[in-house]
Amino acid sequence: MFYKKIFIVFFIVFSFNANANIIDGIAAVVNNEIIFLSELKSHIEKSGIKSNAKSIQRKYLKELTDLKLLELQGKRMGITLTQDQLDKIEENFIKKNTKEKIDSELARTGTNLYRIRFGWKNQYLQESIAAIILRSKIVISNNEIEEFYLKNYGPMKEENLADLFLIVLKSNKQSTNKIKEFQENLKDTKEFNTSIAEFINNGSFLSESKDLGYISINEINKKISDSVIQSDTGRLVGPFVEEDKTKYFYIKDKATGDSQFYNIKKEIRKKIIDQKEFKVLDDWFNDLRENAYISIRI
Repeated sequence: MFYKKIFIVFFIVFSFNANANIIDGIAAVVNNEIIFLSELKSHIEKSGIKSNAKSIQRKYLKELTDLKLLELQGKRMGITLTQDQLDKIEENFIKKNTKEKIDSELARTGTNLYRIRFGWKNQYLQESIAAIILRSKIVISNNEIEEFYLKNYGPMKEENLADLFLIVLKSNKQSTNKIKEFQENLKDTKEFNTSIAEFINNGSFLSESKDLGYISINEINKKISDSVIQSDTGRLVGPFVEEDKTKYFYIKDKATGDSQFYNIKKEIRKKIIDQKEFKVLDDWFNDLRENAYISIRI
């Protein structure tokens, strides 16, 4: 196998030289793909580096070999990023940030657009490959989330909780009609988040309407807590009139436990997922490098 690969390397080099009349050295071989010295030199220069020290060459050659591994793996999975696609990303990036702002930031940070494009390509390939590799591999149990909470936040309380959304309207003749209209809309769509956003955006509900999250039923106004206790989830309780405003509470859920735990449960889950994803992807890429044929020639 080794001699076969060496033969392929020389065959490609001689073919390249014969066709293009260019004498070029080899910086590295990744599987059956060659990274030429001219590519490495161009990569270093375009990255804005003036030095040609051996340590610099090794550092930037590792970038190219890592990218080559991603490109080869991406091709196997049907994932590619063309120059036209990169140009489109750059075009949208400039439109969004303006060329003046980008030039100013590049000057401030000492980087250049080539390095940004190189980063985009790496990021695109990494994220696209990761999405396939991580599919169904990351499973988070409720026990893991509870253990994380106990370790980082302390013991949990046992309280009667309600996950409430506060709806606030001006106290006028239209408020009852608006609530009825909202209830009909919710009944038809069965999408609370979409319905509530629509009614806040069109001004039917005041902007101070908000998600309260899980709160202890015993810690809210007794009149409100009694209504919440007596009502089922997915229902509105109210009206509760305070001066010139009318308030309703939509019961999203009821539970028993620690309100802080319930309110940061999604955040904890995301932290655990991030930790696991990093480990899975790090192990995967190390395996990819170890199982690849990589020959450094400088």
